[in-house]
Amino acid sequence: MKENKGRYIGIVILILLGSFYFIAATGVANNLEKLVVGFAEEYKQEDLTFSTDMPIEDIAALEGESGALIEAYRQYDVKLPNEELRLLSLSSKINIPAVLSGRSLENPGDILLDPYFFQTQGLNIGGQIELSGETFNIVGTMAIPNYVVILKNLYDVLPTSGFGIGIVSGADIEAFPEAVTVYAAYFEDRENINAQTAKLHGLLSEKGYSLSEWLDAENNKRVSMPWANISSMKSMSFPVSTAFFLLSCLIVGVMIMRIVKSDSVVIGTLYAQGYRQPELTRHYIAIPVLLSAAGGLAGTLFALPYVRPVVDSMLIYYNLPDKGITFSPLNLALAVLMPVVFIGLSSFLIIRKILKKTAVELMKGDEQKAKVNFIERALRLDRFKFNTKFRIREQVRSIPRLLFLVLGVSAASMILLFGFTFNYSMDVVMDRGALERYLYPLEYNFKEVRNLQDGGIPEGAEPYNAFRGYPEGRESVEFYLVGMEPDSIGLKMNDMRGNALSRDQVNITYPLASRLKLKEGDTISFVNKLDGKSYRLTIDGIVGTYGEQFVYMPLDEFNRMTGQPLGSYRTVLSSHEIDFDESLLAGVMDARDPEAFEDLAMPTTLIVASLTALAVLIAVIIIFLVTSLMIDESRNTISLLKVFGYREKELTKLILNSSKPAVFIGFWLGLPLMLAFGNNLYGYVAEMINMVIPMIVNPLYVLISALLIFAVYEITKRLCGRKLAKISMSESLKAGTE
Repeated sequence: MKENKGRYIGIVILILLGSFYFIAATGVANNLEKLVVGFAEEYKQEDLTFSTDMPIEDIAALEGESGALIEAYRQYDVKLPNEELRLLSLSSKINIPAVLSGRSLENPGDILLDPYFFQTQGLNIGGQIELSGETFNIVGTMAIPNYVVILKNLYDVLPTSGFGIGIVSGADIEAFPEAVTVYAAYFEDRENINAQTAKLHGLLSEKGYSLSEWLDAENNKRVSMPWANISSMKSMSFPVSTAFFLLSCLIVGVMIMRIVKSDSVVIGTLYAQGYRQPELTRHYIAIPVLLSAAGGLAGTLFALPYVRPVVDSMLIYYNLPDKGITFSPLNLALAVLMPVVFIGLSSFLIIRKILKKTAVELMKGDEQKAKVNFIERALRLDRFKFNTKFRIREQVRSIPRLLFLVLGVSAASMILLFGFTFNYSMDVVMDRGALERYLYPLEYNFKEVRNLQDGGIPEGAEPYNAFRGYPEGRESVEFYLVGMEPDSIGLKMNDMRGNALSRDQVNITYPLASRLKLKEGDTISFVNKLDGKSYRLTIDGIVGTYGEQFVYMPLDEFNRMTGQPLGSYRTVLSSHEIDFDESLLAGVMDARDPEAFEDLAMPTTLIVASLTALAVLIAVIIIFLVTSLMIDESRNTISLLKVFGYREKELTKLILNSSKPAVFIGFWLGLPLMLAFGNNLYGYVAEMINMVIPMIVNPLYVLISALLIFAVYEITKRLCGRKLAKISMSESLKAGTE
């Protein structure tokens, strides 16, 4: 092992990287899921929130009819000098608060605050806070399931600066007569939530209640935003880490295979001296097993402390109780045992294959001899000059080594390109998706449906109406059906070629059309998620956009189809700020500053950074291992060339530069592999979290990736050049004597 310690260290590092990424990725994803899902399940996160025009008279009877838990709670917004605090009455059945520090509410006048508001206001447990003339005693901090992300309004995208929440008793909130009642519903049957939601909506409508701010948990950003990020990371991290881990094992297995083959003469000698096959097998399999076990264990141990800071950094904007970090015993075992099994098995099979030969055959060294294969014969190397002929022969006479280099560089390139492409695709979705199409950057969403006949909309503003739906039989594919005025200009509406589309027709965004395999002239059948009613529309045009899932139609036709009065609308797009009564608004989206949305892509940045670092490390190790192996297998040839007078630079060109075409082929092979892998993975993510991410390759990032791979190749080649320089001319003479 001393002779090839660099090679063995490289193998250990490669296995270490595989185990490290496997444990880190699955550890982060599983712990995030445990925090978010565990909190939702343990503290009964709402499936639905809504308001009514009058109090629900018999909640118990409604619960029996609908099969849902329903709880009313009160809320009141208190204006402070530079902040705003929303008081919520304590819930007992749904959205139960979790105390993070201090104690729970026990006495009149007690209040629990969210940790961020508590910290930014410089408050202390045991202190007091005055709210609209009432004094409250601060007894602790809390997290509440329906405010995992503390957004002021249901349709907000970003947190409102200075906004926080507090929990007080039901009796204490009665001190504020202006407090409003909000309802939360939780379905005991965790299957068919959409159908149960539609049933509850129908029951309330039949009883004469007018409903507003009706929003299910999947579309409530206060609870869905973290889950969407976590699902996305989990969906991508697990298959990426697993594929990378298995690939590492495969590469190392091939490497060990080459090492064992190079020792065939020694094995034959020991075999002739009376060593039995099991003894030789145990002897030669010990090295790969020990290396894989050491690499797997080291990678696992290095990954364990890495998970906590990553989870903390991703949860900085989420209000959740800290349940600690745990690891799956199965994943820990897999990280150590999988490389042992894969590498041990590949080594066992090659040793067994070699030991089937007689001692005489092994001692001849046929395993080490480079044989003329069909590729070399087909190339007709006699046509070329000596240097060209030598370089080609050096590569094609060892097909396993050549494949190892090509596939290894392809793997590193695929991971590197995937990281850059994913990052660029997300940037395009954010920068050139919905935000770019908002020619009117302000979106005002109202709690209740309004009508143009009750009052006009200012100039520079436009009305829209919408509902959430899904195709019949595919509840996971949700989209918005939007009604817009035929002469509206607030949203850019172009086809795939950039030509303007008529707004006086039914248009579908390209990502949704592609997902449903629809084209112009096709019919889409879908269900209104709110009331369960079915509709059919014929597609007239396809909107060229990134990531969005919308169907657009004329506003009057939308209102007629849904049975609403003509002129009904619930959203206003505006080119300027409008002074609407805040009590009427369910949320405001401001697209004037796209940079404000960058924090939402933090998990993306984390994934890209880790993938880029791993890809570079993989490339370094693979190229080093192959180049080192190539030098070892050509020691006698190199020594003989030195005897013939070849200088070090000439030998470098002959031996080390011969791999350049293989590296080039490997890189470009990585591009289609990345596209195939990415498209399959993105399709899986789309079904998991109902988010379409386009695969958009940026030529600049392809160039950067190519430069990185070839820079790694040149640096590694220089490092291996030292090993080439150490080979003396006497080695060829020794080999001839032997």
